[in-house]
Amino acid sequence: MDAKQINSISEFLLQAGTEYLVFDLGRRIEPLESQTFLNIENGLHIPPFPRQKHSCFGFFFGIKRAANQHYIWFIKLPIDEQGLVVTATRNHFLQIIVDALGQSIADDTENAKSLPDNPYSFVPSQSQLAQFNAKVRQQLSLPLSSSYEQVLAYIKAPSVVDWQTLPLQGIADLAASLQQQTEVAKTIEEGFTSYAVSFQQSFMEMCESVSIPPTIERHFLDAVITQNDINIAALRGLSSGNESSQIGNLLRKLLTRDTSVRLDILSVVAARHFQQLNDELLHLFFEAVAKADDNENYNGELFIGFFSDLVQIPSLRTSVLSMLRKPERSEQLSVCIGKLFTQTKGQ
Repeated sequence: MDAKQINSISEFLLQAGTEYLVFDLGRRIEPLESQTFLNIENGLHIPPFPRQKHSCFGFFFGIKRAANQHYIWFIKLPIDEQGLVVTATRNHFLQIIVDALGQSIADDTENAKSLPDNPYSFVPSQSQLAQFNAKVRQQLSLPLSSSYEQVLAYIKAPSVVDWQTLPLQGIADLAASLQQQTEVAKTIEEGFTSYAVSFQQSFMEMCESVSIPPTIERHFLDAVITQNDINIAALRGLSSGNESSQIGNLLRKLLTRDTSVRLDILSVVAARHFQQLNDELLHLFFEAVAKADDNENYNGELFIGFFSDLVQIPSLRTSVLSMLRKPERSEQLSVCIGKLFTQTKGQ
């Protein structure tokens, strides 16, 4: 197989005799249609959820003639100023894998288990990997894992089962199944406050890429703002992407609290709650970023980083650019915008 004869990652996987799933891992874990991914990697469509000037993808595939052999690849490709994948880097990645794997993945299954050394692979966190595996099972309508049964036993009898023995994968499988498992969701709703705090934290984090029932969402909303701190796991767990007035009100409250002007909180809002950022919340967000930038003496770099990240999200681009021209803003935000323009002119 010659890289010159292959024009896309999609074509490589098809010619190698695989059946594959592809997911966008930029801000949440979202399945992509194969044609959509093909258009994205060919620079025809803007990736829906880029992050930090890259688009991240996870692949799950198997060899058609070897039903029990499955592989996972994670790659991230840079995007240009228009938000499109830089096709030259995609082509470089293709050349690397074709040189390493040759005619077919099926002919070199051992090497296919892990990608050859290349600048585009990345290793997801354990949390992200567990969520990815749960999403794959859901997409393929596979039976729930045995670790799920362990977690199910705990949520039904938390005083009997030791939460410290629960596999993270089982918690991710539980979160992914909530919409289909209504009785399980009801059990969690009724018993949530009796669960160990560490289990609550893990469960909320595993819910960041799934839709959760409103009854469970209420527990998360109650958990975000505590007497002394902000519960980051609860904030992440509320980021399924569904527009919600309750979550919007929560974000408004967070972004106008001096104690919430922190990098970890702002990062979760930008990375996970971007779809909640209407014009009002977007303005409040950048005001909070400007304040954090000033408080921590970032000299505009924090603001520029968040601006550069959010402006490349297709659904936010117009609103982010419009924010720069609004006269109603604090002195701190004006200073940060001025530094952004100075940096842009200097490039």
